Amino acid sequence: MAYLHDKAMYCNLRSICTNYAELGVTRFLLSRAVERRYELEIVRGSVSVTDVTVGRLIASVETLEFRVKTRESGMSQQQYLSRVADLNAILDHAHLEDFALINENRALTAVAQEMLSEPHGFRRVRRLVNAVRT
Repeated sequence: MAYLHDKAMYCNLRSICTNYAELGVTRFLLSRAVERRYELEIVRGSVSVTDVTVGRLIASVETLEFRVKTRESGMSQQQYLSRVADLNAILDHAHLEDFALINENRALTAVAQEMLSEPHGFRRVRRLVNAVRT
């Protein structure tokens, strides 16, 4: 079942990117935890570009757990909470990001402005996959 969900998600991503590209959109921001290189390659294929930049937002496990508790109030909250430390370790090991930003005790606007700033190459037409859902 998970395979079908992922397949549908990537097909939808391809459609969305195609539709926006036809309207002249040249930059696309995707927020998704990408745990393995083959998943990143699927994303690259779905967005039909070779110029993908992966950014990772980093915060402590405690901060990430607090955010999950605040955001997820439903019956899956415990499942998400138990995954925080594991996902953080997986992302540390995979090291798929081109750059990383500290996303703790900072205003959302400041993090977004830094992510899109010149040092990360977003002045040119680039695409970004945000590798961490925080």
